[in-house]
Amino acid sequence: MPTRINARLDDELAEKVERLRKRTGKTLTALVEAALEAYVAAEAPSDSWRAFEDAGFIGVGKGPRDLARNSKQALTTSLRKKS
Repeated sequence: MPTRINARLDDELAEKVERLRKRTGKTLTALVEAALEAYVAAEAPSDSWRAFEDAGFIGVGKGPRDLARNSKQALTTSLRKKS
């Protein structure tokens, strides 16, 4: 059974949607469905991410909390320790 939604749009966005509806000839429902499908697809984790998460690899590493921001410095420090 279809789900009904109710949303409030500011005047500017409502006008943009109305112009798009007229230009494309699509219904408001079709536009909302397409927009939501695109948003969900963009926000969904990739198949690779899901595979790593399912395998238990996500969130199990140990290291400095700022490693993502300072990866080059951490690598340099690590390599210096080995030589």
